Amino acid sequence: MLSNLIVTTQRLVVIIDDTAQEKISQQILTQLLKEQGQDEVSTIKALPFSTDLKKWDTFVDFFRKCTRDENKCNAILPSLADLLVYQSVEKIIHFVHTLLLSKQVQRVFLWITPANIVHSRAEYVVAAFEYLADLILHLETNNTLSIVTRKAGGAVTNKRYTYTKNNKEFLVEAIQKIPKTTPAAKADEPTTNTVGTTFKIELNEDELVARNTLKLPYEKTSETTESSIIYTPDAGDDFDAEEEDPDEDLLI
Repeated sequence: MLSNLIVTTQRLVVIIDDTAQEKISQQILTQLLKEQGQDEVSTIKALPFSTDLKKWDTFVDFFRKCTRDENKCNAILPSLADLLVYQSVEKIIHFVHTLLLSKQVQRVFLWITPANIVHSRAEYVVAAFEYLADLILHLETNNTLSIVTRKAGGAVTNKRYTYTKNNKEFLVEAIQKIPKTTPAAKADEPTTNTVGTTFKIELNEDELVARNTLKLPYEKTSETTESSIIYTPDAGDDFDAEEEDPDEDLLI
């Protein structure tokens, strides 16, 4: 049931409605709370649309109504579109914050229909309340919704569901994420493995011949070549003279 998902420990619950159910929003929220054992007399407190929202005393009286009983209550506010007709954004945020400060207020529910908000910066106003919310229920279509939950530790979950609605309850079912699959390789196609690949170290006959005939640059520079020296004698060279005795000057 939808009530199992939104009636939790999260205190500020914001409903973003794209399905035009604002007129029956308080009835819907009351029904969801009843499914979780909440009592319409003692623990469910709603500020009706019919009250004079222009007077700030109306909000003060509602706050006292929520906090004077021993039982913790669930405060259901009018839609944001109705509140903005009579009160500023700052005052609405202040009132919501005041409710949350009270230990007697267990949860606060605020219904927002973006299409009905008349404000020069409607998108920013909606974003501000989404930022403050602990749980955001987004009624996307007549059969799909999403729930964003912010937990005390900072974790955030975002889940999508399909739902059906009857006179008694909302029935929801989680939308399973389909994992991405890659097409299987054909049997006749070789598969390549980039991890742990091997390389060839043997050489066939042609590769061996090519390797042996290859001369590297350092081998070319170290090769020896035959050379000859051509000497042209000068005019003073005497090749016919007898070889002198190196011991001629010795008295032996």
